[in-house]
Order: sequence, then structure tokens, then C-alpha cells
Amino acid sequence: MKANVTQSQPSPEGGRPGEELPGPRPPLKRLLVKEQHKLFFIKVDDILYFDADGSYITLHTLQRSYVLYESLTQLAQRLDPTDFARIHRSYLINLNYVEELEGYFNGEYLVKLTGGHTLKWTRFYRDNVKAFITRNK
Repeated sequence: MKANVTQSQPSPEGGRPGEELPGPRPPLKRLLVKEQHKLFFIKVDDILYFDADGSYITLHTLQRSYVLYESLTQLAQRLDPTDFARIHRSYLINLNYVEELEGYFNGEYLVKLTGGHTLKWTRFYRDNVKAFITRNK
């Protein structure tokens, strides 16, 4: 009598054989911000944009600004890409607050956000402009 023997092969993702790996994490809904001795929960939907400066990020809402200690690249990976786009090496904006795009110079745009903020959308992130315009036609 022959026995059926199957060998476990390691999964290409690096987990144990037969083990299901967790799926991608859902995008953040809130950010935890520490300021002095207080913790604030900021709804991601309330964020206008993030402004990177060295080793910290300033998070801007209509009411006020907060400081985070994280890289803009790491933060962008945790946010919903349909709502947030990198427009400059120092800016990550909430696309839901874009009121106007104005052609600027050499393929760049000035982005006017709710609340009167104006930021530059640089050529390096041109593909994000095209995706935004296509999505909003």
C-alpha cells in the first residue's frame, strides 16, 4: 500500500508553509499626535496637508497645526492613496481639499487648498497630477 506523502514547501512570501499571511493594512482613519503632556486623535479626513521639514512633519488642519516625528514617505504608505498624494518632496496633500490647480512653470502647478493654502505641485510628481485630473473628470 502506497502512502501519499506531500512535502511542505516554504511559501515565497517567507511565512510558514500553509500559514496565511495577513493582508495589507487598511489605511489610517486617525493619527495619534503627542503635544507636551497631551495626546490628540486627529481624523485623517480633517487633515489638509503635511509639510516635511528635516526630521519632523507638520500636520495642518483648518483649525490648527501639529508636529509629528515620522518621515513623509512612511506616513504616505499608511494613508489612503485615493485621498492623499505627494506633490513635492516636502508636501503630501489631502486631495479632497483641492479647490484649484493653476499652471505655473515648466509643467508645475500651484495648488490652492481650502483655507487659502497655496502649495507647489512639482514636475517630479507629475503622474500624481494626471491621476488626480483623470479621477475628477
